[in-house]
Amino acid sequence: MSDMRWLPLISALLVAFGYFGYIMQTKFRLLLVAQHRERFFEQLAVRAKNVFVYAFGQKKMFKEKGAGLMHAFIFWGFLVLQIRTIFLFACAFDPSVKLPLHGPYTFLKDITELIVLVALGVAAYRRLVTKPARLSFSGEALLILGLIGTLILSDFLLDGTAFALAMKTEAAHTSAFFFDWAAIAPGDQVRAVADEMAHSPVGALFGHLFSGFSATGLTAFQEIFYWTHIFTVLTLLNLLPGSKHFHVITAIPNVFFGELKKRGALEPILDMEHRETFGVGDVRDFTWNQYLDLYTCTECGRCSVNCPTTITGKVLNPKYLILDIRDHLYARENEILAGEKDTFGWEVPKHEQTLIEDVKYDAIWDCTTCRACSEACPVMIEHVDKIVDLRRYLVQMEANFPTELGQTLKNLENKGNPWGLPAGDRVKWADGLDIPTLADAPDAEYVFWVGCAGAYDERQKRVSRALVQILREANVTFAILGSDEGCTGDPARRAGNEYLFQMQANANVEMLKGHELHVGGANKKTLVTHCPHCFNTIKNEYPQFGGEFDIVHHSVLIEKLLASGRIKPRVTPKDVRTITYHDSCYIGRYNDVYEPPRAVLSAIPGLEVKEMARNRTTGMCCGAGGARVWMEEHRGKRINHTRVEQAMEVSPDTIAVACPFCNLMMEDAIGAKSAPVKSRDLAELVWESLGKTEAAKAAAAPPPEPSPTPATEA
Repeated sequence: MSDMRWLPLISALLVAFGYFGYIMQTKFRLLLVAQHRERFFEQLAVRAKNVFVYAFGQKKMFKEKGAGLMHAFIFWGFLVLQIRTIFLFACAFDPSVKLPLHGPYTFLKDITELIVLVALGVAAYRRLVTKPARLSFSGEALLILGLIGTLILSDFLLDGTAFALAMKTEAAHTSAFFFDWAAIAPGDQVRAVADEMAHSPVGALFGHLFSGFSATGLTAFQEIFYWTHIFTVLTLLNLLPGSKHFHVITAIPNVFFGELKKRGALEPILDMEHRETFGVGDVRDFTWNQYLDLYTCTECGRCSVNCPTTITGKVLNPKYLILDIRDHLYARENEILAGEKDTFGWEVPKHEQTLIEDVKYDAIWDCTTCRACSEACPVMIEHVDKIVDLRRYLVQMEANFPTELGQTLKNLENKGNPWGLPAGDRVKWADGLDIPTLADAPDAEYVFWVGCAGAYDERQKRVSRALVQILREANVTFAILGSDEGCTGDPARRAGNEYLFQMQANANVEMLKGHELHVGGANKKTLVTHCPHCFNTIKNEYPQFGGEFDIVHHSVLIEKLLASGRIKPRVTPKDVRTITYHDSCYIGRYNDVYEPPRAVLSAIPGLEVKEMARNRTTGMCCGAGGARVWMEEHRGKRINHTRVEQAMEVSPDTIAVACPFCNLMMEDAIGAKSAPVKSRDLAELVWESLGKTEAAKAAAAPPPEPSPTPATEA
């Protein structure tokens, strides 16, 4: 039988790869008919690096150390095992074949497979006993674990029978997997077997266990284990494309073709004046790269663990969002590829529900665009872009959006700010501070971009004034744009109104260019803002419209001023001793600003800084992003209430923030829960720590004046 293995193997390979090719051609054709973007074939060196770091290196898996290590060993072990499988294929054609570095590889393979068996046991235990909430029970997952285990055990057993057979000198010539007996002198055969067994400790153990069997029995077992291994790997191959384990095939290309554009930049809709449709209302409107995302979802649920909507019981669960879109795509697979009729002229059944219905309308509007999902995803799936694309369709094609959002969009369009307050009131926050405009101070180092919250919200006006006092204390020259400044458009874009956003973005870009503030401009200066949403939009999205500007977040600038000695905190702010810092998503996950705010707090004397359990990349959103601050929460628990509860776990007297909307959401929740804690912006804390006179402090406080509040404050 051993001399004829090649014949049944060729038959098995033809059947297996033929069926695999049949399944895969459908998946590949779907990619071809999807929308295309050329940039995914650019920056090839960066893409290759990402494959090594995130696909082969499993970097994101280690955010959960235990589960990550388990999965990494299964993945790495599977790769090592595939070398062995290819070797066994080759043995059917040439029994004397040897791998390069055969001995060291065999030793590595044995140890790795042993570790993988343990990891498989842990994985099965997690699914059957501990049952983490993020995992959905799946018989298919257990089947895949079983098949991988079968590959390993069949390999060990094959080694064992081969070694046991080789040790029987009268039957040595029948062992066809590791020894080219014709090339080994009879006196050296025992030494060759011993050397082979020394490199395969687990196989050698099984060899001794099988030593009592007859040569005939061992030969039969050898064939059984060989073909068990071959048919198991071919079965596994054909199970993958139709299961959640399709990611075994698509994860590497998905990482390679992942988004390399700035994380804070949504894809613009080009040539809006001449387009007839906007956003995604049909699954065919997604790009091939987004389809690849759908193929690659591992259903691990890591995206849901830190999702504020999932934690607080909303409809949106990012894992199921991707699965719902994927299932809708698969349900319409034949329809998309065949058109009205298939190859035989039969009408193709239509999927009854629309994409919006399958994804669920409420799930689309629950999202805060915080990117906790994409940050956690080990295979680089982007969730936010798909949600915003769906919002764009609902807003611009159907005018179908939450009622309370309608007034916000109208305010943005008519008044240039989400509060709907007069444009002429934009500079009232600065009354009494004698701040020059850029026209009056053309040589200023910085231009303070105040933002709508800093100009109109009564609470945030105090932060604006505190930042002004800090800049003056540091002898930093600065100016404001006054009434020239307008809303950056962030709420409109995240709400799906791309048309309104582009109007505001283009107006601001032209205004800033008119002041020659763009990179390369004669009057180039650095913009500074305390609003992460303004910061992200100007830094990452305005370049899409020809606007390259230097901009810094106030936390980074204050840290720089502290480090250079231009300001020096002297006193502990009043009633502040134990403090915890809440990371803003739009300077944190979107722009990697994590340490400067913490350095600022550490520089203030007398403060004990305690970290919340969810911090930095795993920090939980306050609930304001994605224009959610202007919408009511009708389902589940309020996100900001949950975040304050998380803060109170470390018993602070103050929650430090670096975002006007985080400040607003924290104060709203603190008031609703009567929590014994305050919310303070970094600028307020630093200004007070400088120990200025009461008169100077009073100058930083604006005159009281009521202002309309967002829906989430109600």
